[in-house]
Parts: sequence; structure tokens; C-alpha cells
Amino acid sequence: MLRRIVAFFVAAAVMVVLGSAAQSLFVQHAWSAAAGQADGTAAVAIPFADRILWAGHDLVGMILPYGAITSIALLIACLAAGALARFTGRRALVFGVAGALAILAMFTAMKMLVGSVGIFGARGALGLAAQASVGLLAGALFARLTRRGKS
Repeated sequence: MLRRIVAFFVAAAVMVVLGSAAQSLFVQHAWSAAAGQADGTAAVAIPFADRILWAGHDLVGMILPYGAITSIALLIACLAAGALARFTGRRALVFGVAGALAILAMFTAMKMLVGSVGIFGARGALGLAAQASVGLLAGALFARLTRRGKS
């Protein structure tokens, strides 16, 4: 049981860090394009060091609200996937798909209830796909960390 709890926290932490990073990249891209349009030029370059600082700032600001809501979604997904994986035997696939669907369902519910998905980087189809991919990775990571060893 302790192994599953630790595995869940590791998967949730990876999901939060990668989800925040993906969100930052999409926001940086949008900002760069908008700044270029304002100048009447091509997209404005953002130095790599500034991109990293920006992503770190986003992570600090998002860690509690984004971490809480995505972790709850991942927990529900892992519980449902655990029951389904017993019948299919395809743990990584089932947990991965469950993680992706949980993130999609979470953002869909937020859009319906609040009127917005809550984070700018997930407003477009590519941003939402990036967030779902992070959920898929987190679910698959949980499956890998909790698989039974061969005896």
C-alpha cells in the first residue's frame, strides 16, 4: 500500500511539473507572437534563461491550485483504472488512457462550470492535447511504479 501511495505522489508531482511547463510554453508562444504583431514583425524571441525563469514562476504560482485539481482527477482515474486493469491485464495502457481522460474531463468540467479551462495554456486544442499527454504520462508512470515484480 505504501508503494502505491508513494507512486501516486511521484506521478502527481511529475504531472504538475510537466503540465505547468507545457502551459508555460504555450503562453510564451502566444506572448511572443502577440509582441511580434504589436511591432509589425515576426514573433519576438524570448531568451532561454527568461523562458526557464518564466516556467519556474508559473510552477510556483500554479503548484497549489493546479496541483490539487489535477491530483484529484488523477486519483479518481487511478482508482477506476485499477479496477479495469485487473480485467484487461494492460496496466500501462489502461492507466495512461485513464490519466489522459481524467485531465480532459477536468478541463471540460471547468469550462462548463466556470466558463474557462482555468489556465491559458490549455485553451486551444494543442494546449489541451499537451495537458492530456501529461495526464497519459502520469497514469502510465503510476502503472509502471506499481507493477508487480517478477518472482
